[in-house]
Amino acid sequence: MKKLFTLMAVAMASLSAIAADYTDALEVTVNGASTTQQATISVDKQDNGLYNLKLKNFTLTMAGASVPVGTINLKDVKGTTAGDVTSLSYADNITIENGDDASQSWMGPLLGKVPVDMKAEINGEKLYTVINIDMKSLNQVIQVVFGNGGYQIGNSGFENFHTEIMYSPEEPAEGKERESAKGDEPDNWHSFMCSTSWNNGVSQPTWGWMAASAGDPHTHISDIVRPGTSGNKSVLITSTDMWFTIANGTITTGRINAASMSAADPLNNSWSCMDSTAVDAKGDPFYTAVNGLPDSLTVWVKFKQATPQKDHPYATVNAVITDGSYYQDPEDKEYTNVIAKATDAKIESKDFAWQRLSIPFKYVEGVTDEKLNGRKALHVTISTNADAGAGSTDSLYVDDIALVYNASLSSVSIKGTEVALEAGTTEYNVGIDGSVTADDVVAVADGRGAKTNVEVDGSKVIVTVVANDLKSSSVYTFDIVPAGISHNVANDSKAVEIYNINGQRVNNAVRGNVYIIRQADGRVVKKVKE
Repeated sequence: MKKLFTLMAVAMASLSAIAADYTDALEVTVNGASTTQQATISVDKQDNGLYNLKLKNFTLTMAGASVPVGTINLKDVKGTTAGDVTSLSYADNITIENGDDASQSWMGPLLGKVPVDMKAEINGEKLYTVINIDMKSLNQVIQVVFGNGGYQIGNSGFENFHTEIMYSPEEPAEGKERESAKGDEPDNWHSFMCSTSWNNGVSQPTWGWMAASAGDPHTHISDIVRPGTSGNKSVLITSTDMWFTIANGTITTGRINAASMSAADPLNNSWSCMDSTAVDAKGDPFYTAVNGLPDSLTVWVKFKQATPQKDHPYATVNAVITDGSYYQDPEDKEYTNVIAKATDAKIESKDFAWQRLSIPFKYVEGVTDEKLNGRKALHVTISTNADAGAGSTDSLYVDDIALVYNASLSSVSIKGTEVALEAGTTEYNVGIDGSVTADDVVAVADGRGAKTNVEVDGSKVIVTVVANDLKSSSVYTFDIVPAGISHNVANDSKAVEIYNINGQRVNNAVRGNVYIIRQADGRVVKKVKE
């Protein structure tokens, strides 16, 4: 009997490992406009090693109206496992099924076959999924993103806020309430209301209280948003005149430490450490974990100095990827745990207009694969001035911060022949002698964590580049033609070119000779001149 119960337990454990429901945030973007809702995706692994993935009762919300679409049911999805991550991929035309509620008029079945491209990752108990649906019949391009996957900063649009309370570090006099200050801080971000004030492990209560904010919350909910956003809020960061110095307005994905009366003292910093168990008033940790390897950071800002400062005119954004161990900004020493940095310390006012900044990440030379693929934290600090204690009583609006992952080729060679890639061009003719296999192709993506896949179909080489965050991809095709003929079809698709058997271009063909002809439609044929 004991053996029977043991077998049943093993069987149940096996079932739970191959069938799971994941509930998370579902962001739906239709032609650039996004909405967010909660959803559940079911993933079942079949005996043949393939997976079934089902998003039930999918509903589109557009302009405040809900459109019942149906159930997206993807069958026989390919999956590969590397370490703790299982990657899923699917691309085919499917019919979206009716949802469970028979009283609803589900649109999906009426659309016929629609092309669905899905990529997903299962990492522990988390599922991250990107589904692209090109509904040409509705003139809509739909992208469905389920979960975060550790590829973006939570609350990146600054739509959600919580209240933090700072209590005076000194006990109140008898009969008096303890002095406090309140402030609204964006979720996943922190400012002075929840700051620490430590100096070499010793609390500095008076300095911490004064240098932190002097009762000024520094962060404010704003309805002034950047152009073209689908959001309704941004965060306003303000600085404070403390009589003897300026306390720069600052937000961070980590935590602020204010332990010195001297603004430039590195004891005043933002810091993070993934080993810390402390949480903010909402219950979130004082760090942001990141799984991806972003190529750049974009953010919208609107900056104004109350009194222009000739010597200190700039606001700043600084993002640092670390291995998750302790890090602080500004640095008080050389930190060996840094993986990459993206910094713009020269953000100008530009007449208080909205600006979209694009800041590239620069990866540390020689950083190990262990750090790149291991535990990582993203430490971001945004401040009203690039210099401590500088500026005036300034205002910095921040909206829609994003990590960008590239999905293009930076180089490709076929049998040792380097192909000259051109921006905006994805179709090429390459002169190569003999047949080509996938092993003959060396494709390098321009995205730090992007994945490349090479397929050979006859004389055609197809290279697909998928961004690290799975949201975008590019497909390149290389038609293999006899050596001596190498031409970019896209740039000169109307031309007709004639080459002799030695690969030399000629103007006229002679009767009885063999020629290679590239036709106007881009095809290359071998003919005998009659």
